[in-house]
Amino acid sequence: MRRVPMMMVALTVLLLTFGLGYVAYPLIHPISGPIPVEAASEIRAGDDPVNLQLFWEVWHLLDQDFYGEKPSETDQRYGAVRGLVEAYGDPYTFFVEPQPRELEQDNLRGSFGGIGAYIVKDETGFRLTPMADQPAARAGILDGDLLVGVDDTSVTTDMSEDDVVTLIRGPVDTEVVLTVQRMREDGTDEELRFAVTRAVIETPSIEAHLLDGDPATADVGYIRHTLFSERSADEMRRAVEELQAAGAHRFVWDLRGNPGGILDSAIAIADMWLDGGVVLTEKRADGAEQQYSATAGGPGVDYPLVVIVDGGSASASEIVAGALQDAGRAELVGSQTFGKGSVQLIHQLSDESSLHVTAAEWFTPGGHQLSGQGLTPDRVVDDGVDPVPIAIELLSK
Repeated sequence: MRRVPMMMVALTVLLLTFGLGYVAYPLIHPISGPIPVEAASEIRAGDDPVNLQLFWEVWHLLDQDFYGEKPSETDQRYGAVRGLVEAYGDPYTFFVEPQPRELEQDNLRGSFGGIGAYIVKDETGFRLTPMADQPAARAGILDGDLLVGVDDTSVTTDMSEDDVVTLIRGPVDTEVVLTVQRMREDGTDEELRFAVTRAVIETPSIEAHLLDGDPATADVGYIRHTLFSERSADEMRRAVEELQAAGAHRFVWDLRGNPGGILDSAIAIADMWLDGGVVLTEKRADGAEQQYSATAGGPGVDYPLVVIVDGGSASASEIVAGALQDAGRAELVGSQTFGKGSVQLIHQLSDESSLHVTAAEWFTPGGHQLSGQGLTPDRVVDDGVDPVPIAIELLSK
């Protein structure tokens, strides 16, 4: 099965926790292994295809006449780049500055150097919830502590999640000092400082267990899958094999709210459930087509499977769900999926920022293009209705 190292499937997602690597930045989808890039710095000066005289006229006039505080050269440069990219009118073609670029890489690697805590922003600021047996908890951070400082930097409400996460994360085995505000028993606040040594924080994308609350479902393995990261294929194989060893003979794969992830991860996981066949077809602007196929199959090939989806299931989630549905391998239960059917290239730029460019669209094995439409489940479930019992009902047929 051929892999194309620069093919990506992207979706922007906003979440307010960082302990598991989810932050407010664009979610990208590189092939497994180190995140591949294409060095745009190789483009030589003088290759510019557009006359930029007007741009420089405006730049000089602003520099000459503007009354007030001028933006930094970096802010001017990034503002100009964003304006150019936005002129293409595509929500999946966008520019990412170096700081969020680093965070999105961490997200897809499935691990990073951090303190092991969640952060949620409310009207008072950033509240911490430490993960059990992780550096933050061991250092003494408590659930609900208000973060007011990281090392020598004050944390304020006008900061973004990206800003705070970047301050806290860093190389493994280095120290970060957190200043928190904690309420005493008498209702007054005290300020405390904790030195926390960063460790490798793994961010599992899959949670699995047997539905053993009822003897009738004790052989159903339930797999909750939140993101297609670099580690997801290994996690899926391990989850399926452990569930089988525990007695699972039927499976429910829950992709609700899964915004996508690494394309190669999606194909590798499809391999585990499909005994060969096309997973998706990619079509480029020049008319060229590339098919991605499953190989010999994996541990889930011979087991009944139902997939749960909803409006938050997008891109890589739709790739695997669409392939399984078109092959007649699994029925889909839930609501219409997001409808993300384009493919992106990611170019790493000279200052460690990146440019995401829509370069192709993808189709399910049956030729369905999903942009703006999504997948229609075989069994549509109304809002507020739990789809898991319906999935089990289908497995029982």
